Amino acid sequence: MILMICEKPSQARDIARNLKATGRQDGYLEGNGYQITWCVGHLLELAPPEYYRPDIKPWRIEKLPVVPDQWKMLVSSRTKKQFNVIKQLLKKADHVCVASDPDREGESIVREILDECQYQGKIERLWLSALDDSSIQKALNNIKPGKETENLYYAAMARSRSDYAIGMNLTMGASALYGVNGVLSIGRVQTPTLKLVVDRDRTIENFKPQDYFVLRALFATKDNADFWTMWKAPEAVLDDQGHCLNQQVVENVAAKVDEEPGTVTSFKETNKKQKAPLCFSLSALQKKASSLFGYSAKQVLETAQSLYEKHKATTYPRTDCGYLPEDQFKEAATITAALSQIDFGLKSLMAHCEITFKSSVWNDKKITAHHAIIPTMNEGVDMNQMSTEELKVYDLIRRQYLAQFMGDYEYRQRQIEVNCAGELFTATGNTPVKPGWKEAFNNNVLDEETESSEETANAVIPDLTKGDGVNNQETNVEAKQTKPPARFSEGTLIEAMKTAGKLVDDETLKKVLKNSKGIGTEATRANIIEVLFKRGYLQRKSKQVLSTDKGRALIDLVPDLVKNPVLTAQWEQQLEQIAEGKGKLDDFVNAQITLLKEMLAQLQNEGTKKQAATLQLQSETHNGTVYLCPKCESPLRRLKSKKGKFFWGCSQYPTCDFTTWERSGKPSL
Repeated sequence: MILMICEKPSQARDIARNLKATGRQDGYLEGNGYQITWCVGHLLELAPPEYYRPDIKPWRIEKLPVVPDQWKMLVSSRTKKQFNVIKQLLKKADHVCVASDPDREGESIVREILDECQYQGKIERLWLSALDDSSIQKALNNIKPGKETENLYYAAMARSRSDYAIGMNLTMGASALYGVNGVLSIGRVQTPTLKLVVDRDRTIENFKPQDYFVLRALFATKDNADFWTMWKAPEAVLDDQGHCLNQQVVENVAAKVDEEPGTVTSFKETNKKQKAPLCFSLSALQKKASSLFGYSAKQVLETAQSLYEKHKATTYPRTDCGYLPEDQFKEAATITAALSQIDFGLKSLMAHCEITFKSSVWNDKKITAHHAIIPTMNEGVDMNQMSTEELKVYDLIRRQYLAQFMGDYEYRQRQIEVNCAGELFTATGNTPVKPGWKEAFNNNVLDEETESSEETANAVIPDLTKGDGVNNQETNVEAKQTKPPARFSEGTLIEAMKTAGKLVDDETLKKVLKNSKGIGTEATRANIIEVLFKRGYLQRKSKQVLSTDKGRALIDLVPDLVKNPVLTAQWEQQLEQIAEGKGKLDDFVNAQITLLKEMLAQLQNEGTKKQAATLQLQSETHNGTVYLCPKCESPLRRLKSKKGKFFWGCSQYPTCDFTTWERSGKPSL
């Protein structure tokens, strides 16, 4: 009998159906030599600080850090029944197949149960990239040895233990020092993410626009075919951003060339091609759906997860890769045929596909743990059962996949340079020749290629050759202003988390971060952003993500080490090395504990009550101690009655209405 442990009930039902294990038992399915049970996310959780240190409450900085000698997992009260089901099944099992999601957390969800129950038998791994029947059968025929994915578990443990140690201790420390309205929540990933938004907002608010000037000139050929150009200003009159700030200089050039003859000094015509965009990683999908539909990162993740789990319409969504394995190219005909069966409306689009065309998306050297999100081979997908959000996201995914079979976008590029009265004017013009993959997006809907800049105006350039004469017909001096960076949307914030190095000015740190995984992972970034919203550190304004006063206060309060996105990105890289078997769990966690002690020292040495007051953080401490509400464990707030008598009330009022009088300078508890 083989015991399969899945991550969730729906997964178990899908696998059981394919194994013909149809017997229903309490908490598992059985039949055909298999028992198939399930978790409901994590059934175990790390023990709270008071488990290791019963005297930790009320929180005081002197009691920190709380670092376990032996890490302890506790059964979650909400999942105790299912844990006991699995525990009993494991007592009789000698062959287990881990069948959870194919990622670090999926591995951890099952493996931590095996460790807690001291299972010693054989372990194998079912690696599922999609949950349609064809993909499940393929995975069942290619079960991996458990050792092959064991390191994912170690990486997950390293992440959870370091997040726990740093998050719990810094939260307790900051709350004890500053006693804000509610617990001051600090996290290894969430705080650097918050800093990205705070820094961007402050850059915009402190930005001072600067006027600059450009000169456009209209030239005509002897056949009266005209075209616009842009003055190529010499470097001597440009600032370090390439702008001419001196209006008089531009006006003088305009007067100089007005209605003067010119000569074509360079004319180039080149046939160019543009490859199709890669298929979607999760972050790329989140960015696209945020831009087009205004969807939140969490909304896109949940929608993609539903398309994967519920509808069996797309593959595993929590991937950081936009490429596909070369071996999967042979499934292209089956996938596209399934898409045709699912939606007859795709017929006109499919007419542009050449299934034998192999784009650069198929590349084994670029594959990470998971391939890109693509449609499955499931012909039974029912689009009528999809929500509006699911339909829109599904359409993005299938079009991105079909674009791989439509060939390159081909265009003819003309570049011209004209000398007029000793001044140079340039223009670039692109003429489409063959739409190729752009047919998948109505030629322009999803094309994110950089628009033509001011310096290379996208002009319609007539047939000319070097040495031809032209005449200046018109000149326009245009006043423009420099612009600050754009506010973050959830999509661009996800992208910034992924590419943290691009936001770092220090060149040495940029090199360190060049190959990093960024802040967080594909699976966690959406939740990190959502946590920052829920805790009042960020707010939504239309499609924009803005920092709140509370969020800015926190960033100003915590030491640099705590909010450093570079450090966090380096940690993610080290976790990836553990997952690849190139790093050790204990080495990583011990390094984080050492760093934690340094962070706590910074927090204590740099933090003052004066800082807290200037940051508009309402004090809820008395003599540096936070007292917790006995009803909900939120911090208590010291208040004064109308008669001048002090009492304490829960900071979560009116959600929690606990109050108590003060005795000897403390709440009477």
